[in-house]
Amino acid sequence: MATLFKTLTEVLEKVEANKKRTQTVTMVADFLTTLEPDELEPAVSMILGIAFPKWSQKTLDMSWATLNTVLKRITQVNWGVFSEAFSSTGDIGSAAKALFEKAKMKRQITLIQQQLTIREVRNSLEAIAVTSGSGSKEKKQRLIEALFSQADPTEGKYLVKIFVGEMRTGFHEGLMEQAVAKAFNAPLQTVQQANMALGDIGEVAALARTGKQALTNLGFTVFRPVKLMLAQVADNVEEALAEYGGKTAFEYKYDGARIQIHKQGSEVRVYSRRLTEVTHSLPEIVKAIKTNVAAKEAILEGEVIAIDSAGFPIPFQHLMRRFKRIREVADAAEKIPLKLFLFDILYLEGENLISLPYTKRRQIL
Repeated sequence: MATLFKTLTEVLEKVEANKKRTQTVTMVADFLTTLEPDELEPAVSMILGIAFPKWSQKTLDMSWATLNTVLKRITQVNWGVFSEAFSSTGDIGSAAKALFEKAKMKRQITLIQQQLTIREVRNSLEAIAVTSGSGSKEKKQRLIEALFSQADPTEGKYLVKIFVGEMRTGFHEGLMEQAVAKAFNAPLQTVQQANMALGDIGEVAALARTGKQALTNLGFTVFRPVKLMLAQVADNVEEALAEYGGKTAFEYKYDGARIQIHKQGSEVRVYSRRLTEVTHSLPEIVKAIKTNVAAKEAILEGEVIAIDSAGFPIPFQHLMRRFKRIREVADAAEKIPLKLFLFDILYLEGENLISLPYTKRRQIL
């Protein structure tokens, strides 16, 4: 039986109100066990405040101005209600909920008002994402309005949060890994490793439901970005050295941006730390990899910095202009050249290298 979106929002309300992590993990784990197989990935993504799997390049491509316009039109409520609620809560979803509660909704006329399901919300999000071309702004507004017209105030609150990509319940991806492990009786480390390989905890949950064996020996796939390994904090150098038996590698800290590079044959794609493809914006990085990496298949990690005419690093904000540039890229590349520093290799010629010691991976690199 299809799970209602309302059920998901009720879980989120409980999670938001509860500050005890072990209890919120149990709440979410219990909810995951009730879902149908094809509901798991969408539900996990929504709980984390994202519309699509992390590796997916689909985007809603929707501005706050567009969402603002739809909210005003369908609620017909003085915008001061939103402003007052946002001032008191600091939360855009809660402010939208206040609007819906005050609203005399202009609902679409149907014979029977159907309640939203998780699948229907995902289908609507996908329809919004693929809408492009002439008149796309108006088409997106109509799709958003149709979705909101079926939602109650609490559902509206969380739909807005998904649209803006900011859930703010305190339930982050690390806790979701724990919830998936608990729900499907899988070792937490196995879930974490699977999440890194697949780049999406929602898909890990769907696999875990079929049995923990499905999570073992998962490999990387070229052109499917991998969840980045994040640094751990140490109070001092001695502590960092002790963590690795007295031997470690030191890298210069540049004012740059983390990137992941995938190569297969003559094709190269570059992804940002958020796993968004930025290949088109960084042509010189693509050229450098094609010229200097002989391997047929590889997944590399590194950092890119912006430099001046003398080759010295320049501030981070200049680099961000390159990442955001989608037009006149060649001109931007001439004005703000980039330099790449590689520091790790995750995959080479069909072999997952992540289980190898860093010293060995560095040798291979």
